[in-house]
Amino acid sequence: MIKKHGGHGGHGDDDDQPQCNCDDYDPCTDDSCDLYSGACVHFPKDCDDYDPCTEDSCDLYSSACAHIEKNCDDNNLCTEDSCDYYSGECQHEEKDCNDNNDCTVDWCDAYYGNCVHDKKDCDDYNPCTEDSCDAYTAKCQHDNKDCDDYNPCTEDWCSDYSGDCKHDEKDCNDNDDCTVDSCDDYTGNCVHDDKPCDDNNACTTDWCDSYSGDCKNDEKDCDDNNACTEDSCNPYSGDCVNTEKDCDDYDPCTDDSCDHYSGTCDHTDNGSCNY
Repeated sequence: MIKKHGGHGGHGDDDDQPQCNCDDYDPCTDDSCDLYSGACVHFPKDCDDYDPCTEDSCDLYSSACAHIEKNCDDNNLCTEDSCDYYSGECQHEEKDCNDNNDCTVDWCDAYYGNCVHDKKDCDDYNPCTEDSCDAYTAKCQHDNKDCDDYNPCTEDWCSDYSGDCKHDEKDCNDNDDCTVDSCDDYTGNCVHDDKPCDDNNACTTDWCDSYSGDCKNDEKDCDDNNACTEDSCNPYSGDCVNTEKDCDDYDPCTDDSCDHYSGTCDHTDNGSCNY
């Protein structure tokens, strides 16, 4: 409504201007009256904070300006969401899960938003290798499984089927039945000792039969080819003893002797008893 005030004496007041009631009862507008046209003007309250990353508005109840941060959430837990302060556009950068370890495969769990660092798969599916990743080169390494039992008398190897270490005794068999074959625990060398055939009898000749591998203990031959000696072996020294045959008939009237061919005793009358 425009109100005009007339003056007295046909002259109007110097400030005879249109008067306006322009209040629109909106706390978020700046109300004014155009002094020339008398029209009401309602300019929205200026709440611009010149930050492109805020949503600016006026509170209809308090008339206070509100500056709400722009919602850039893309509902992806594996992105870092932000607003570009120059353009006001939302940015969604992938979450940095790099642990600076080239021997891990790094990724983000979309369900929890947690970083996961899986070890690099270096499995060569060979149970006889120790598989690992070189921290400097990030290359896979496949070292042979260490099956050494530190026993020089075993042949150490790994089973391709089970991955278990095997320790086979060293084969020292020389195919000689008259030797006892073994391995030296210190040097790992094969030892071939003669088979012990000693029967602890000095009057036997002890030897091993190379065909059967059996021990033989032959009585010592003490025969001096003299029919007039008693031949034997001394069980203590192993020496042969050849004792002359005793042909004494204890008869002073005979001369006693032994026949070297037959070994029989002869008793010849010596004539000393003829009266």
